[in-house]
Amino acid sequence: MTNIETASPSIETAISSFESQLRKLGLTEDNGALLIQVKILGQNYVKSIGNLNHLNGATIIVEGKKDYLTEFMRREIQLSSNAASTTKLHTDTVKLIEGYTPEIFLQDITYTYLQELELYMRNERKLAINTIARHMKVLKRYINIAIKKELISKYPFANYVIRTEETKKEALTEKELELLEEYRVTLNEPDETLNAFLFSCYTGLRYSDVCRFTKQFIVSNNRKKWIIIKTHKKKREVRIPISTIFNGKALQITKSINRSRGPLFQLSNNQQVSRNLRKITKAAGIKKEVTFHVARHTCATLLLHRGVSITTVQKILGHKSVKTTEIYSAVTDLTLEKELKKSNPKQQRLK
Repeated sequence: MTNIETASPSIETAISSFESQLRKLGLTEDNGALLIQVKILGQNYVKSIGNLNHLNGATIIVEGKKDYLTEFMRREIQLSSNAASTTKLHTDTVKLIEGYTPEIFLQDITYTYLQELELYMRNERKLAINTIARHMKVLKRYINIAIKKELISKYPFANYVIRTEETKKEALTEKELELLEEYRVTLNEPDETLNAFLFSCYTGLRYSDVCRFTKQFIVSNNRKKWIIIKTHKKKREVRIPISTIFNGKALQITKSINRSRGPLFQLSNNQQVSRNLRKITKAAGIKKEVTFHVARHTCATLLLHRGVSITTVQKILGHKSVKTTEIYSAVTDLTLEKELKKSNPKQQRLK
């Protein structure tokens, strides 16, 4: 065993610094005591100050510093460069956790806690399976950040399975798109929401990319117009032949808007756009519940229905894997009828 005084300078400096901080908090040799014993690289070091008999009596165990889960998540949300819509979704998860366990520590998140949180969302909040999954995926993201920052060592999601259920991807039909186009013609003034929604239907661009879209993203290539843009969400470049896709309808929309610089569409927040869409679809005679993301689904579904290969649709949507695109290739009534008609010889077809 080695006294601190004969230890290496770096160890002596570290202990002295610790002692100095404790003295500022009131440590003295007269009424206090300090006993430090550490083992570093196989060598024991010890240092004592004051009367060690003062160490007898009631003891408070000092644990390592802990972080409140929700405080940690809010800090990381502020540090991120997420889109406003993503920030809101993540903040919603923070608020949900605050409503369940506002003072849970990050270091106390366990597999059992995840199970209990899921039960709370299902039984008390009456949330759907996919909504629960969304909140769990957000929480998992910040637990992964905590692991990377070495704030926790055990991974609570190691054996936890986030369950989801397949849902129908709502999309507009060709006829419903025509209804929107016809309604657009009747308007005395251009409708920003309708123009942006139709543009998304004809290009497959997400809401976040439509919001920041400018005419500078349209370039000439072999005497044809193309959209070349790096998507905001996935940071992947997509190339869309805007002169060709859907007979150039998206290009026609851009030409009808007299804005050469800045965002092509003047949109407010996502919630207001959704409210506007409900009014527009109702006025156009469409009975479906339509959100802006339905436009992207519409683009993919109609392209596949028109016979465009799934790999081409994958490139237009900017999907990394074709498996993501395959969710749009579910058989619809129209597709079923179209394929079955192909199988019938002309002379045997029945009306």
